[in-house]
Amino acid sequence: MVKSTTKSLIAVGLLSASAMAQAGLSANIGASSEYYFRGYDLSEGPMMSGGLDYEADNGLYAGVWVAGFENPTDASDPATSDDNELEYDIYGGYAGEFGDISYSVGYTGYFYKEADISFHEINFNFGYEFLSLEATFGTEDDDTSADATDDDYTFIALTGEYEGAYLTLGTYGKDYDGDYAELGYGTSFQGLDFGVAYVSTDSDIDSDGMYFTIGKSFDL
Repeated sequence: MVKSTTKSLIAVGLLSASAMAQAGLSANIGASSEYYFRGYDLSEGPMMSGGLDYEADNGLYAGVWVAGFENPTDASDPATSDDNELEYDIYGGYAGEFGDISYSVGYTGYFYKEADISFHEINFNFGYEFLSLEATFGTEDDDTSADATDDDYTFIALTGEYEGAYLTLGTYGKDYDGDYAELGYGTSFQGLDFGVAYVSTDSDIDSDGMYFTIGKSFDL
């Protein structure tokens, strides 16, 4: 993804863990050593988050997710280097299963208090056994200046999972550009979810690194 400023980079956003195990209302809290999303390291240090999800018996779902983090240091834009960012996401759609095949279609909106940028996406997800495919079509709405123009983008990712380990290969298209791979492992212990992952990117993204996560979900 080609971006010129730190403000634009952090505005890529994060869709929280929206795969709900059963119908009903649930909440989640979490923390990450770095804020990685779709190959980008979007924070200067840790990120804290929390969310609320609802899934109906007929497959409809909706949720909200909020995160707080510090913007990455940007020597070319010192006025924004120390900003604390507040992100909130809203999403909803429909998810279903047919035998070993799972699928979902939905909308995700990402909004930022400091950056004054929002993202709006239509997301398609398909899964079969240990493989899943994400296809996203989005628009960046930049309100930072009167002459700012919107960018359209696509994002495609293929993920394979095996006993807690996963490998994701992702690529951007249209007005954005970049590819990355993420290798990670997640497990649960004493009611907590733990994860570790390493991200490898090309020169268009250029944010290789490792991060750790911890989280917990609650049925309400």
